[in-house]
Amino acid sequence: SPAVAQTKDDGVLRILAIGNSFSDDGTEYLPALLENLDIKNVEVARLYVGGCTLESHMKFYDNNEAAYKFYRSEAGVNKWSESKEKVTMQHALALGEWDIITLQQQSGTSGLYESYEPHLGELIKIIKELQPSARIAWHMTWSYSTESKHKHNHYYDSNQAKMDNAILDCLNTLLSEYGQIESIIPSGIVIKSLRSSAINNYPKDLTRDGFHMGHGAGRYALACTWYETLVEPYTGKSMMYNTL
Repeated sequence: SPAVAQTKDDGVLRILAIGNSFSDDGTEYLPALLENLDIKNVEVARLYVGGCTLESHMKFYDNNEAAYKFYRSEAGVNKWSESKEKVTMQHALALGEWDIITLQQQSGTSGLYESYEPHLGELIKIIKELQPSARIAWHMTWSYSTESKHKHNHYYDSNQAKMDNAILDCLNTLLSEYGQIESIIPSGIVIKSLRSSAINNYPKDLTRDGFHMGHGAGRYALACTWYETLVEPYTGKSMMYNTL
């Protein structure tokens, strides 16, 4: 279900992604999409540590560690800027009220639910304490390409369908256990669907390296997915027929 946020008096929808390179892939083209649609009232930001797990996010928080690169696309600017220095999660969570905060698991362990606990519950508790008005969305990651050499592919016997199913099983489990998660960004489902279409670049399967999304159709499809899930319910403006 869409995460329809109730924004503050300034009318700006503010989205913060707590993630890693997969949230980078998901959001990289989002500001350009907003600009193309002439949307000036959406801010997007992301906390980035490569390969970051839910467990690592909690460790960084507990240690108040400035581990994250912080990227921000302010409303009306629709262009990424990077903070000069790395920041803490506490810093990002203190930057005013966020309407939507997204979480995700590291790609390699996204199909292993034992890796989620107890860290997901701890992160949700922190968000609800520091940002009580924020809606929490879950970014569903995608499986690796058919011939991926990723070090974690062995968890799934290097089988794409097995990884897809494991990620979906984890998604269903977390939804049953955490009612605080109000929306799913279905990137994994979108990429799986596109891989059966004529635009797939088999055997890379829309990736550039076997796991990160390609700079063409892959990242664009994810930006559209993030937009339609999180932004369109607020703006009422669909990205259908967009020519970005």
